[in-house]
Amino acid sequence: MSDIQLFSYPTSPYAQKVACYLNYKQIDFKFIGVNPITNAEIAFTEQRQVPVLKIGNDWRKESSELGIWLEQLYPQRPILPDDAVQRAQILEVDKWISNHLIPSGFRYAVEWQNTWNSVTNGWRLARAVHCARTLPLYARLIWPWAVKRAPFITKMVKQLDLNESMTDMNQRLQQEFIEHLKQKPYLGASSSISLADLSAFPIITSGYFMGMRGRQSLIAHPEIHAWAVRVYEQLPHNPLLIADHLIERKLA
Repeated sequence: MSDIQLFSYPTSPYAQKVACYLNYKQIDFKFIGVNPITNAEIAFTEQRQVPVLKIGNDWRKESSELGIWLEQLYPQRPILPDDAVQRAQILEVDKWISNHLIPSGFRYAVEWQNTWNSVTNGWRLARAVHCARTLPLYARLIWPWAVKRAPFITKMVKQLDLNESMTDMNQRLQQEFIEHLKQKPYLGASSSISLADLSAFPIITSGYFMGMRGRQSLIAHPEIHAWAVRVYEQLPHNPLLIADHLIERKLA
């Protein structure tokens, strides 16, 4: 399995999803950091979108579709149920994660509630990217402002209800997350871990692990925290793509 390569920025929530799929399935892979300025590492795809997963001579993109592809190639430790109805429920939750949970995280990068916290958080992200693919100093310094204006991120944020306060958004997402559990151990009212849990886990925990400042974390809710611990118990110590020395908090 040494011919499996994941290309991305280590801070991409979509790439972190794919890393969790691979880590849960215990599939060895090589992470290749992509230079966000040149994207030279994925020039073979003739596009700029990350993540890209390459297995042998075949490559694909789109994080959720990569999870389905991995399930087809490596059915051990399944992340999708065989039952069609249950599978549809899991994929529907994953769609909610992509359309609501991830953009809400981007909103913190665009709408600065506290300038110093936002700049500091941006520099933390730049440091993580720099550890995977060396960035010039100027790029690291301007990173918070570059992310704030990045077309893809601002486009995703515009899909949200920006009249909703950050606090109300956080409370709503917490409630929706709990509704997706339906008093079961895992998302989609499932008794076993699935693609949906592995998609949500890095979105819920990455900022917490990295010690992000001033962000209202969904993991503060006791039920979500308990869910995160259950998922974490089935993953490596560091299931994300950021360097080990950048992990500032533990999940217990």
